[in-house]
Amino acid sequence: MKFFLIGITGKMGSGKSLLSSFLKKKGIPVYSSDERGKILMNQTKIIKKNIIKHFGKDSYKKEKINKTYLSEIVFKNPIALKLLCSIVHPWISIDFKNWIFYVQKKALYVIKESAILFESGSYKECDFIINITSPIEKIIERIIKRDNLSENQIVNRLKNQISNKKRKEKSHLIINNYSSEMYLEKKADRIHELFENLYKHQYGKRR
Repeated sequence: MKFFLIGITGKMGSGKSLLSSFLKKKGIPVYSSDERGKILMNQTKIIKKNIIKHFGKDSYKKEKINKTYLSEIVFKNPIALKLLCSIVHPWISIDFKNWIFYVQKKALYVIKESAILFESGSYKECDFIINITSPIEKIIERIIKRDNLSENQIVNRLKNQISNKKRKEKSHLIINNYSSEMYLEKKADRIHELFENLYKHQYGKRR
């Protein structure tokens, strides 16, 4: 299989999912680690067993992951967050490899979107990494609308995510998302053009 693996990451509320959605509209396969992680936490028995073992029975409510309860624990404690990642990420890694193998055989490039691309170590698999940044006030505004969290809750969660400085050191492209959705859509156009041209240069004509 010949394709480029592009990692898209950024702090919560930065706009990484929006950028990914614009690329998906162009027919580019997008794997959302965050979304798949939620599904796996709900469906994989061994994940459920280990989460309950370490974080308690309240981690699940009516057989579904209790996101509010679990978030309050892991986003206040970096050690707890690392433990949760160690439980879930190996299964995300397997799920991603299966997704690549069975679904994406004809892709020029694929997107792996993850808030913890660096923390999980999966950035090492990527050929190119895009980091999205955004002003803190914009992030807070977006997350309040999206998740109905308080400003204090958002700030506490952001503190436990890897810093933008460290993200930038390991990224190939930085996108500062402080404008409109149209701005990100134009960025998606340029990214798509870039990787189409890179594919043509490295592997020859488009499949």
